[in-house]
Amino acid sequence: MRHAQGMGLLLALAALCGSAEPVPVIILPDSPTVIEQSAAKELADGLEKILTIRPEITSTLPSDGKTPPLFYVGATKASKTARGDKPWPMDGVFLKSVEKGVVLDGDPARGPIYAADLYLEKVCGVRWWTSTEATYPKRDHVPTVGIDIEHDPPFKYRETYYLDGFDPLFKVRSKGNFSSLTRYMLSDMAFVPPELGGDHRLYFFKGRRSAYHSFFEVLPPSVYFKDHPDWYSLVRGKRVAKQLCLSNAEMKAEYIRETLKRLSEDASVDFIQVSQNDRNGYCECEACRAMMEEDGGTPAGPYLRFANEVAEAVEKTFPHVRIDTFAYQFTRKAPAKTRPRHNVVVRLCDIECDFARPLSDASSAKNAAFVKDLADWRRVAGGNLFIWDYLADFSSYMMPHPNLSSIAPNIRLFAENGAVGVFEQGDALCSAGSFAPLRHYLVSHLLWDPADDEKRLIDEYLMGYYGRAAAPHLAAFIALIDNGPKRHGMAVGCYHEGAAFLDAMEKLEAAQLMDAAVAAADAEGAPFAARVRRERLSVDQYMLLNYDILRDLAAAKNIPWTRPHSRDEAVENWIREVKALGVRAARETTDAGDLEKHFNRLRNRNSRTAP
Repeated sequence: MRHAQGMGLLLALAALCGSAEPVPVIILPDSPTVIEQSAAKELADGLEKILTIRPEITSTLPSDGKTPPLFYVGATKASKTARGDKPWPMDGVFLKSVEKGVVLDGDPARGPIYAADLYLEKVCGVRWWTSTEATYPKRDHVPTVGIDIEHDPPFKYRETYYLDGFDPLFKVRSKGNFSSLTRYMLSDMAFVPPELGGDHRLYFFKGRRSAYHSFFEVLPPSVYFKDHPDWYSLVRGKRVAKQLCLSNAEMKAEYIRETLKRLSEDASVDFIQVSQNDRNGYCECEACRAMMEEDGGTPAGPYLRFANEVAEAVEKTFPHVRIDTFAYQFTRKAPAKTRPRHNVVVRLCDIECDFARPLSDASSAKNAAFVKDLADWRRVAGGNLFIWDYLADFSSYMMPHPNLSSIAPNIRLFAENGAVGVFEQGDALCSAGSFAPLRHYLVSHLLWDPADDEKRLIDEYLMGYYGRAAAPHLAAFIALIDNGPKRHGMAVGCYHEGAAFLDAMEKLEAAQLMDAAVAAADAEGAPFAARVRRERLSVDQYMLLNYDILRDLAAAKNIPWTRPHSRDEAVENWIREVKALGVRAARETTDAGDLEKHFNRLRNRNSRTAP
């Protein structure tokens, strides 16, 4: 760390460089924490890009008569004077103009670096579009007056599951604080290091390489079923390896022992799942059915009881660890009687829903049923409710997905129902998912502040990342895609192929809009052109599915056809572009060779299939 004696030299250099204002000085506490030091560096890095000269970082106030802008980072005396000794909410931040400068402080775990990033973003206009692409406006001075921001994020746990969002520094700048691994990954995830505030982590089960669906990770049938068939579910009168028999005391004791063993092997985690397998087959034995009846007939009763019992045992040795359990598919309906212990979070999943409409849209029977379950879990789980929301088209990451207009109302619905955490599952395998950078940007900002303006966020991203010239065409394209299901009275889940929510003429219209966006971006500059061309992959893919019919329809309607006449040529062009972008997966998979299978399916598809 440099100290105050070097400041005179910096001020002289600034004058020589033509700086209109004295070089800012970043003031740290006398004994700064690691996160406070990282926050100071993050602020200095950003201000250097804005001002073209690096601020001083010190713990000593200037004493040479100069009055540069002062940035008090972390638990400085200035922060205590401005805010007092109020306790910090988890991840809370405080930004406040004071005499000669600004206080940037927050919850000691991560708040100081969040405050530094919020200053750069909200006050200076910095935009982090992706992990590698950002905008730093050039200024001759930075604002210090009229700043008054104090924020307590309603979601204490925030995870956006996009491939680019796994970058640790970008994750911090996006205010993500939770990291979990699943088998649906072909690239490594780097956790947020302690010097950037760390992250909440779920225990990773190495068997199926996932943090989720724990039952057979802890008690695999290959090890236990032969000698202990009664530990597993009774289905139609027969013991089968589908789920566990949650009324079996011997099984429960072994499950707890194995869970404690795993926690002792990984001190980095503060969450571990105790959760059903990703299949049906809950136990129908007399004792399990009795527990279900006591809880209104839902299997969620015995499953939540089991999670509570494991949580009680875990707390004795690992009081900082929380048990994470599912309300998923057959356990989605809340129990009438059982409540989660204070160290149990219930992860409610909306996988059955129609994502082309807000979940609060009562015209969708699926969504109305979920909203009822959400309200019931709010009553049951109180401050222990965690949401698993599905953002991508998991059948085809690069296919248009009509859910952008639903994202903000859904996140607000989760906040209104008291959720403490949200896991937004995006396309974590694909580097060219349809508008994945925009979705990550939108979701990250709304998880931090659900009251943020989604229209402003989308508009600024379209203009800032894809270019002002392309933005109007892309906005019209997104509106056409999002309105398609509503025009045709269709529900769209998180698994679909072929953009069936658009008719043939709408598919051609969407293609024209995307072509216009590409042409506009080409004229504005190479970076914008590359980004928009990547988005055109989604259009080109659905065109390939119905190529001959769409080409012939365009000719009949006198609509310009900008693609090759030969479908075979168009397929190879698309495959070449996808490979050039380093794409490793086209859909949810655990097979690194699945992408080549997707290419071959496109090559061999009957292109006269009706759109």
